[in-house]
Order: sequence, then structure tokens, then C-alpha cells
Amino acid sequence: MKRIILMVVAVAIMTACEKTITSDSEGNVKMTFIPTTHDVTRGTVSIGDYFNRLAVQVFDQEGNKVFAQSKTQTRDDDDFGTLSVGLKAGTYIVVAVGHSSPVTPTIKSTELVQFTAKDGVKNSDTFCHYGSVTIDAEHTNHELKMNRVAAKIMFTFTDETMPDSYAGLKIDYTGGSANFNPSTAEGCTKSSQSETRTNRATQYAVFTFPYLSADGKLKVTLSALDKDQNVLTTKVLTEVPVTRNRITKCVGPLFGEGDYNIIQTNFGITINEDWDGEYEYEF
Repeated sequence: MKRIILMVVAVAIMTACEKTITSDSEGNVKMTFIPTTHDVTRGTVSIGDYFNRLAVQVFDQEGNKVFAQSKTQTRDDDDFGTLSVGLKAGTYIVVAVGHSSPVTPTIKSTELVQFTAKDGVKNSDTFCHYGSVTIDAEHTNHELKMNRVAAKIMFTFTDETMPDSYAGLKIDYTGGSANFNPSTAEGCTKSSQSETRTNRATQYAVFTFPYLSADGKLKVTLSALDKDQNVLTTKVLTEVPVTRNRITKCVGPLFGEGDYNIIQTNFGITINEDWDGEYEYEF
């Protein structure tokens, strides 16, 4: 089932004052993320089901930021998903980023959202809205959709037994992007990414933004680690497909020999909380 979450912007222009109001408590523009569908098995759908952090920036027609810093919220905030800001009459570009990374993204421009790694932490599942709003009436409403911009890669290990010393996994991959262009939803900085997980498990997941297209290929090196971060064994996967809004499943042994099987399956979404599909890669 598809679900759609909309950001509704209710605008009340304050014609008696020409300066822009930026105080959250006095803002004349109210942005609210609300679900438009419900799942009886899960109850009311909320944005907190998909991401726990939100960053919003507004740009004027010349591409200048309206706010010195992006407006940010976390799921712990009482008003998570509702934002009041102040704007004068005019046309603006709104960029909103929903994510679950502990790193706050920098919305540098209408063409660049940048995540800077902190303590090895990288990307999470990420949703974005990019679009223009025109404020030219005393009261106007704008419905703004959030769409997934990330690809997810899952690794499932099929080893019947694993060494007792196995304590975690290091995942190095190239071919994806840590940053994206909100106007095109494409990864825009081809980069090498690395993540380390310090838990013993048979399944892990990472997220990336496919570079300059909806589709791409990754080269992935998986390194099994002991508790002191020493490498026990490595596995190299090449030509791993990634597609925006799809899950790629890589299935095979971490310690044993064999080829990975990759399957990418479709979901379909338009937040958009459903993935477009999955790849499976056996090894």
C-alpha cells in the first residue's frame, strides 16, 4: 500500500509590516507534515515512523537563504513536524530534509544538501521536498510532498558457523554519494564511504545517494572484525547495483567461499515510505 505524507504550509501575510519575520513564535507561515492515509495494522501514520530529524531552509528567487541557519527539529520535540516561520509576499524555494542521522545536514543551496561524517556515522534513510511556493494572498495553503532520495544496501550472511572472535563489520564502498542535489534527487559528490559496526550480527544495512542518476554501481569491501578491530577476513563485491528508492539485498557467506546473489525488488512509494524494489546478490 502506498502512503503519502504531505507538508501543508498555511500562510497568513502580515501586510502591515514589510520586514520578514523569522521568530518561530511569531511566524506568519505554518508548515505542518501530516499523513493522508492510515494503516489499520499500524494505526495513524506519522513522519516519526520514517525519520526522526527534520531540517528546513527557504530560498528567495535569487537563491539566497532566507534563514541564516536551517530550521531543525527532532522527534523528541513536542511540535515535531510543525514549523512556524515568517515570510514576506513573494515566491520562494522550500527545501526540507527528513533523516535519522545524528549528523545535521547542511542545506548549502537549492542544489546541494551536504552530510558531514561524524565519528564514522554516515547516511540514513532520507526524504526530501524541493519546490516553489508563492505567497501572494492573505491566506494560502501549500501541500508539499516528501520523497525518498536514498538507496538502501542490505548484507545478509549465510555462514552456518562464524568464528567466536567475530565481533563486528567494516563496510567500505565507492560509487555512491554522501551528498545530494535536492532539485534532482541525485547524488552529486562521488565519494568513498566507510562505516564500522561494532555488533556481532548476520545482517547489516547502509544508505547512499546514487551518483548523478537514479541508478549506479558500488564496489563494496566487507571486513569482518574482532573486538580489537583487527581484520579477520574480507569479501569484495563489485558491480553492486543501487537505485534511488530501492533496496539492494546482498546475500552470501562472509567467511566461506561463494558468489553473492543480488536481488533488487520493487516497492513503489510517493511519504513515500515504500521502497521501489530490492536487488539480491548471492555470493
